[in-house]
Amino acid sequence: MSPLTRLNKIRWPLALSLCLFASTFARTALAETCVDEIPPAQRPDSRFVANRDGTVNDRVTGLMWKQCAEGLSGVGCAVGDALLFKWKWAIRQGRGVVFAGYSDWRLPDRTELSSLLQRRCYGLDIDAIHFPNTPPDRFWSATQSPYYPGSAWTLHFGNGTVGYGTRQDSAYVRLVRDRVSCSPVSPESCVTR
Repeated sequence: MSPLTRLNKIRWPLALSLCLFASTFARTALAETCVDEIPPAQRPDSRFVANRDGTVNDRVTGLMWKQCAEGLSGVGCAVGDALLFKWKWAIRQGRGVVFAGYSDWRLPDRTELSSLLQRRCYGLDIDAIHFPNTPPDRFWSATQSPYYPGSAWTLHFGNGTVGYGTRQDSAYVRLVRDRVSCSPVSPESCVTR
């Protein structure tokens, strides 16, 4: 048997072993371990508390959120259409809203908006029980992005990615307020912007 034939006999099993190892390694390395968070409805100590006025309190951050994205209203946020805004108008929208007796609504900053994110294997990356009918798309934050003048950070509630939008881009808006800053019981503490 020639040396070349012997080498070929050794190469094929070695090559096959390497291919099987590489295939197994690639599948293992690329496999994603995905574990949904416990659905909020099954948590007795849910961080979110829905109020009867279309707002949701966050026990962890102390913030109060509008339950519906701008443009939506009603039970299950089923009335209307979610509105897209340019960033400049999104900022103004927050300043001009009077809702549920409060006039200090604003666009959330990047950290506040990210606090709503829930990693999911499938479906929306937001608590759909407390924030129903949320468009699976980008939402504006009030935090400007340092990369381009006039751009701001966004959060995509369909896939959980953080990105940025420019002046020409449009995104959805969910407003927030500091729960302790204003009260309908003592309206003098409300700040109309």
